[in-house]
Amino acid sequence: MMTRRTRLTILVLILLVFLLLVIWLLLFLFSKPKTTEPVEVVVEETQEDVIPDRPTISEKELETEREVRTTSADVVSLSKSFVTRYGSYSNEADFGNLTDVLPLMSASFASETEAFIQTAVAPEEYYGVTTSIITVTVDSQNTETGEAQVTIMTQREEAIGSTQNTSVKYQEVVLTFVMEDGAWKVDSANWQ
Repeated sequence: MMTRRTRLTILVLILLVFLLLVIWLLLFLFSKPKTTEPVEVVVEETQEDVIPDRPTISEKELETEREVRTTSADVVSLSKSFVTRYGSYSNEADFGNLTDVLPLMSASFASETEAFIQTAVAPEEYYGVTTSIITVTVDSQNTETGEAQVTIMTQREEAIGSTQNTSVKYQEVVLTFVMEDGAWKVDSANWQ
């Protein structure tokens, strides 16, 4: 004879099987794909409006505009690249920031910088500066004379003695550019 517990277990199993069967039956009945008939869409053709003639910019004016935009963009991107590296320094890098930007400098500025690197002595105590660009303003630019001036606002994080001992200051640097061999080169950098 079965115990009460065994009967209860069998009853629960039968109810569970019955419940699963009902769920399966409901899914089977309601999940049949509905067939839809294709709907015919009629597209009306529209007549395009004719745009009246308007005066066009001459090819020369267009080329001049392109040159101004290109050279301005060249000066801005060169400024960002130069100041980020030129303004960042660590005494552990042995003036690597300056040697990195020598190719971006004019011949005269590069020779001044090389002379500085040869004579300068890095401090023994840790010293580092990290420079980030905030804004770049092209003050003047003349492709005919090959001269430009850019003012850059920077954020400089300075660490003295330790990388944990930092201070932040905001500083402007004014760059002057000259055109050498068809490319813009930095001719001077003056921190304000």
